[in-house]
Amino acid sequence: MELVFEEFYRSIPKYGEEVCGDNVEIIKKENKTIIVLSDGLGSGIKANILSTLTSKIASGLLDKELPLKEILSTILATLPVCEVRGIAYATLAFLIIDQDQQLRLIEIDTPAAFLFRNNKVIKLDYNEFELEGKKIRESNFKFQRQDQLFLVSDGVTHAGIGALLNFGLGWDGVAKEIQRTVNKNKNDLKYSINKLVKIFNAFYNNQAGDDFTIIGMKYRKKRKLSIWSGPPLKKEDDQILAKKISQAEGKKIISGGTTAQIAARELNKELKPGLKYYDKNIPPTSKMDGFDLLTEGLLTLNKVLSLLKKYKPGQIPVEGKDGASRFTRLLLESDSVKFFVGRAVNESHQSLNLPINLGIRSQIISQISEQLRRIKKEVKIEWF
Repeated sequence: MELVFEEFYRSIPKYGEEVCGDNVEIIKKENKTIIVLSDGLGSGIKANILSTLTSKIASGLLDKELPLKEILSTILATLPVCEVRGIAYATLAFLIIDQDQQLRLIEIDTPAAFLFRNNKVIKLDYNEFELEGKKIRESNFKFQRQDQLFLVSDGVTHAGIGALLNFGLGWDGVAKEIQRTVNKNKNDLKYSINKLVKIFNAFYNNQAGDDFTIIGMKYRKKRKLSIWSGPPLKKEDDQILAKKISQAEGKKIISGGTTAQIAARELNKELKPGLKYYDKNIPPTSKMDGFDLLTEGLLTLNKVLSLLKKYKPGQIPVEGKDGASRFTRLLLESDSVKFFVGRAVNESHQSLNLPINLGIRSQIISQISEQLRRIKKEVKIEWF
């Protein structure tokens, strides 16, 4: 079974602030994943600038594979210190996990990580040392198949302070909430993170007294998605394409009415057109056995592109029941996306009644692919 390392996070700004003072940087390579979390002192724009600077310096140095002590010395020398309070303007936690599932975690002034293993949340074993006058925690361990690891900023451990709880949740309180939530749905990391955000925000009476971030990570089976859009140039390729999409591993989408008709004919399946509009600008979806979604073509693809351009990691996944929203969700939920794109020209697409910026199918799919690569998806395109 092909596994992927999945990570997902949510950041919530302090109540009344426009931006979050925490920042997360993620670098995914073929042989490793780097995750960095920094919490800027205070909240709002100033804190965001400090945490962004810190996390970008750290991730850049880690990506260069410099010795750990050199990386830490550079970061600690770079971090400005508050003259009044005598503490760094930003905290830092980062980890590197390699292709052998060996994980190395460093924490500087952040809450200790939470490891979910065998249905319980446990503390990691740490080696503590001092560098440049700063206490640093380090943990090295083999990440097991069913493990889940969570990093948080102190806005999570402080949740409820001065309101529902005198001293906030603390590490133990957060551990209990993570354990309870993950045990309800171990397979869906995004569900766990979104649920935990609601829980921690509720301890603040839904008016967060501090920025807070929670990052979750785990291994899971690779999610694959195949999409067929457009009839091929050669008529004899109809059957080839229909066979490719029907035998593809994972979830499947057909984009375009003509494409759906070809698939129904070649696969001897019934095509059931939909009539219900969930969005007046997006045509209804259809149904066919063996496929997860059948949509109209260019209007839907154009909307998908628009939604992807607006999407940023850490946001709530796209909502909506219309074809474009469902299409986008399937893309975001997948690790590997393969397009089978037919290049036959549909005369109706040349109509002057279509918006000028609608473009043609191949251009839109190429742009969708660029957006998917931006958010670290594997993308392949086969042209027919």
